[in-house]
Amino acid sequence: MGDVSGIALIVALGVAGQVGAKALRVPSILLLLTLGLLAGPVLGWLDPDAIFGEALFPLVSMAVGLLLFEESLKLDFARLRGGARRPVIGLVTAGALLTGIGATVVAHLVLGLAWSQAAVIGAILIVSGPTVVGPLLKIIRPKQPLESVLAFEGIFIDPIGAVLALAVANVALHAEATHLGLTALSGLGIGAAAALVLVLLIRTGLVPKETEVILALAFALGAYTVAEGLHDEAGLFATTALGAALANQRIARTEPLHEFGSHLGLLLVGALFIILAARVDLDALVRYLPATLGVVAVLVLVLRPLVAAVSTLRSTLTPRERMMVGWMAPRGIVAASTASVFALRFDDAGQPFPQLVPVVFGVVLLTAIVYGLTGAPVAQALGVRSSGAEDLDDDGVAVVPAPAGRV
Repeated sequence: MGDVSGIALIVALGVAGQVGAKALRVPSILLLLTLGLLAGPVLGWLDPDAIFGEALFPLVSMAVGLLLFEESLKLDFARLRGGARRPVIGLVTAGALLTGIGATVVAHLVLGLAWSQAAVIGAILIVSGPTVVGPLLKIIRPKQPLESVLAFEGIFIDPIGAVLALAVANVALHAEATHLGLTALSGLGIGAAAALVLVLLIRTGLVPKETEVILALAFALGAYTVAEGLHDEAGLFATTALGAALANQRIARTEPLHEFGSHLGLLLVGALFIILAARVDLDALVRYLPATLGVVAVLVLVLRPLVAAVSTLRSTLTPRERMMVGWMAPRGIVAASTASVFALRFDDAGQPFPQLVPVVFGVVLLTAIVYGLTGAPVAQALGVRSSGAEDLDDDGVAVVPAPAGRV
């Protein structure tokens, strides 16, 4: 298939997967991965490597950077109110650490990996993400504050988990703390500087309102490019810092920037899932399936309930609500895309890591199936489903009017 027709097919399948998922009320990840696998390794219609050539993984890495920018725009801690604050903070701090350590131990024991490689898988599996959690919450409709806890964990954990995964991968590849420190500092500094300039441009009115969104996208791309020019993978730090800084500043109004997530962000998610699924080696997926099933069983039945119990301790959540938190931890696009990018890094460094992509993709697919099929029945059995018709945004967060006068 030609380059143009191949790109058109990727976009068409990405859009079709998300539209179809909304119509069928199933997590979009299930349709997107299915379509990507069918178009790629099953039917042979799509070969991303032939379409994009050597530009494939730089483009994937840049797309991940833009997604982290979009996710980080939601990292406004002022949105955490009431009974949701304590459990969310617990889940994205102590919970993330416990998840990473536990997943590392499981990967080491089940897959027989060296500790450095197991740690990379463990760090990647920290992430969850609103692109998976949000659609599930629209189906499950849990009560408050449980709904906010699950939604905000998904929003906050993606950039946190991706940065931790990036840090672990850098250590595994380079074994130099100085390299990691320079990568992180350069990326964070460039992202913060870009945020300052963008905020001043918006605040002083030098930027027409109708161009704010596209300018923010340009700043994100620019910050990513400059940071990557200094150190490999620093671009992900830069876009995360840029989004988080914009989310928590109170100098300029940045509400229009969230249009990025509702439009371009969705397009990126769909295209990335199709591209990455189309590249999956089915033989490798099947070869590592028994081990992946073991990893998923421990993650779902042991690790997540333990993490939820520890992270929500002394919170206002009821025992049944805490149990529901323990039954909701799907993985999404950031896990899949970072695994694909890191696998290439390991190959380029002469340290092949053949288990990384098939295992992480297997976990993404299996956790989506498990929680997608059981989320609503488990919530119903626990009595934590809402009987109201509360409106939820694309991340599954209850829509509440913004406080008046916020700058």
